[in-house]
Amino acid sequence: MIVCREKLVRVAATLCLALGLAGVTRVARAGSVSGSVLGMFPKDVGEVGYADLKTARQASWFAQFEGQVLPTRFSHFERFLTSAGVDMNKQVDEVVWAVASPSAQPSSDAAASSASDAAARLQKFGGEQVVGVALGNFSPDVADAFFKKQKLPTVTVRGYTLYAYGSGVSPGDLFFFFLDSNTVVFGHRELLETMIDVHFGDEESFESNESLYPLVNEVNGQGTLWAALDKKYAQMSIGRLMPEAAQFPGASDLLARVKSMTVTIQMDTGLDVHVTPQCASTGDAITLAQLLQAGLLYKRYQAAANDPDVARAIDATSISADGDHLKIRTQLSDDLLQTLLQRNAFALQM
Repeated sequence: MIVCREKLVRVAATLCLALGLAGVTRVARAGSVSGSVLGMFPKDVGEVGYADLKTARQASWFAQFEGQVLPTRFSHFERFLTSAGVDMNKQVDEVVWAVASPSAQPSSDAAASSASDAAARLQKFGGEQVVGVALGNFSPDVADAFFKKQKLPTVTVRGYTLYAYGSGVSPGDLFFFFLDSNTVVFGHRELLETMIDVHFGDEESFESNESLYPLVNEVNGQGTLWAALDKKYAQMSIGRLMPEAAQFPGASDLLARVKSMTVTIQMDTGLDVHVTPQCASTGDAITLAQLLQAGLLYKRYQAAANDPDVARAIDATSISADGDHLKIRTQLSDDLLQTLLQRNAFALQM
């Protein structure tokens, strides 16, 4: 399963506020990724996420869930990889991904010029780019033979062969390459080339990101799915999390002061989702909690008559302040999760 940023944000938001949910039956293991893998990513990314697919596949619901949430573009990419001898559903155990955008802030004045150049390159792709690392067991020779036989486009970068999904020249084309027989790197070309530069020591790695890397350390190992988001992505995600709350007076100012956010999803006898934004102050956290509670109450009122299952899911969601952090938690039972999945509640239009 390939995971993109937009899918993570919308799925996490949907999970937490019961806009669509699917369940897991007795599947539990905290997923973690090593520092050596995290160190493969470039320094200036705005979001890092992780999915323990090997664990998730133990659930009978997983294939149906994936079919509902996987964007069509990535579904095609997955089938393309399978035809090239890379079966993402069988060979991939874990996926780690990162997102960068033109508005990423340089870490120092000295880096401003190079960051501006990188932003300009990203801008021609319509904004943010996604890159990921799939961990498992692969056969690079099989994929290479397939591409040669089909005469499909490839690009060589510092000794690595990047295989293209598409023409290989379109701004939106995705590429992948084998770092070794256990590691596939995939995503947009600009970030892939930057990752290769990180590998050779010519670019700073994510480990030197002083704001986001500590957040990743907080959630790494805390769920089958987890993510850490910087200020920009946290603010965007909260706005999607509860659009009704954003209509209240002063909400935009509160959102503009949110510093970061983490998401963890635990899977056991049901689903336990935690979303934790960090606010600018204790007072901001209390006020934002009140606004989100009001928005949730409004959503509950809307769902009560026409959608009792969603109403039940909203009833299982709590929002509170804890110091300068906001605590959003949803705990859902197996039966409700399965009901919502059967209703195609996770289907996302992307």
